[in-house]
Amino acid sequence: MIYLTDYRITKPGQIDLLDDIVFPQKVQWFPETYNRVKLGMTYPPHKVAEMVLDPELVKNIRENKIGKTAFILASGNAHFAGINPRKTQPTRLTYDYKFLPFSLTQVFAGRTAQSFGATDHIVTDATACASSMKVLMDVENLIQNFGFDRVIVLAIEDQVSNSVLEFFGEAQASLLWKEEQTGIMPSAFDDKNHGFYVAQGACLAVFESGKVAMRGDKMPKAALLGAYTASEDCGNAIGQREDGQGFRNAMEGALWKARAKASQVSIVKTHGTGTKSNNVSEKSALENVLSEYVATSYKQKIGHTMGVSGLLETCMLIDDLANGFVPKIENRTQEDSKFLSHDVQAPSGLIMSLAAGMGNVYSAAVLSTEI
Repeated sequence: MIYLTDYRITKPGQIDLLDDIVFPQKVQWFPETYNRVKLGMTYPPHKVAEMVLDPELVKNIRENKIGKTAFILASGNAHFAGINPRKTQPTRLTYDYKFLPFSLTQVFAGRTAQSFGATDHIVTDATACASSMKVLMDVENLIQNFGFDRVIVLAIEDQVSNSVLEFFGEAQASLLWKEEQTGIMPSAFDDKNHGFYVAQGACLAVFESGKVAMRGDKMPKAALLGAYTASEDCGNAIGQREDGQGFRNAMEGALWKARAKASQVSIVKTHGTGTKSNNVSEKSALENVLSEYVATSYKQKIGHTMGVSGLLETCMLIDDLANGFVPKIENRTQEDSKFLSHDVQAPSGLIMSLAAGMGNVYSAAVLSTEI
């Protein structure tokens, strides 16, 4: 058995309109992470990462070594996006960083892993917005097949940057200011409201083998039963099939790995970007694979944290389940008891957590909080 034994998350509460960029839009961010960046000595994604790198947790892991420990940095990319922006007019996000080697995700991973004493295996993952969910398949592989006792996952990305905001704006994925002015609000699986704000965020999660987790003095947060990442036959690398083939393949793979039946899943954390293509694709897959379940989405609350989103949102769901409820999908305009338009009491059963990324990649994980 594999357990999620501890985690730290950070998600922004501040929403601001950035009106000096190519595609004006709101973001959910920590504006203080941009303080002094124009000096070239500080770097926003590193400052966000510091918010979850709890010194006490880092020290405890370093001083309490058990067997082999791996470190995975899930960032969705191999090079943080804000370093090489498209050539546009300077904005409040424009800066030059003086230490370019440290903007490589593997270099940052190596530095961070050393602080944990996690030197047996240090890797990064660049599976687009599915990254932090995709690495759960790697967590399983390392613990079950390679004798690791602990895997530390840090999910961090350079979300609020000129390059990212221009890309999402041009693709009409994020909710643009001109749309908001017509009354549209972020939501998912809704006929009227749609889309998301791009957001900063980070997640640090510790996974341990059963023999190690149960020796500790704290009850694990959840059990990771199965994880799988799949693709689909789609000619558009930034598109999605309407029949949800990719989501379906990932879900069925995760259920097989978990040795679970679809009927045992009662709660779904959707990818839930609220884009028209994802609404159709993800909903089709869920309706074809699962039976009795309630589905929620967190991007309407915290924004789209890109490669961080899968694991960060899963930890948020675990927190909500500990408080006895599954939260609604914000800004739904239709009454819906499945794709929730209102909070509901948490049902018993397994959790299915989903994520997707450009490049035709889909990830799913099956977890249980009933330990």
